[in-house]
Amino acid sequence: MADYPDWVLKYKRKGTYINYANGKYYLYAAHSERVPGTRKVRRVCDGYIGRITKEDGLIPAKDKVSGDIIVFEYGLSMTAFALCKNVYSSFRREFKGNAGFVMVAGILLAIYGHCSQELFEQSCLSLEFPSLDMDKAPTEKQKTGIERGRRMVLDILKKTFGDDMEAALRHLVHIYKVKVNNRFYMSKISHAAKVLIQKYGIEVEGLSWL
Repeated sequence: MADYPDWVLKYKRKGTYINYANGKYYLYAAHSERVPGTRKVRRVCDGYIGRITKEDGLIPAKDKVSGDIIVFEYGLSMTAFALCKNVYSSFRREFKGNAGFVMVAGILLAIYGHCSQELFEQSCLSLEFPSLDMDKAPTEKQKTGIERGRRMVLDILKKTFGDDMEAALRHLVHIYKVKVNNRFYMSKISHAAKVLIQKYGIEVEGLSWL
């Protein structure tokens, strides 16, 4: 960490970082995520918090929102995707360019009981697979793969969470990623969800296997 003055460091908290530019100190929110395919970790900025001065302390950024605020379900769908990375790898070999479509349909059917374009667009899976059309009719081969994927996703979730399966489905689904001013933020995580996350070692942030 840079040698910042104590009156600056007093505002540094977990999930934040300080940037010094043109003689001024700025505080930003951030999280770490794994670089896909490597063991490297990178810092991702989640937004500007405010400027720090010796006289006035932390001067919060003005709350200005431009464009739409978009909320994506994150906790359940991305946990399912992360746990089923081997299934997806198999589908990539079997279905090649359509592996994402088969995998996503299987996940949505497993955790929600149905699959649609609207449901897909409300999930963070739409950020991982941005060009899918979940309303298109699958081929017979894809139908078989989707049903196989649904069963495997459910089986892996049940093996992972055991007796807590129902609780996982109920609580993880309420972890969201929110897009504001073209930046992403994690929603507040409930106590029940935190218990599950800690008990089963779920990596809530940076869940990406692409």
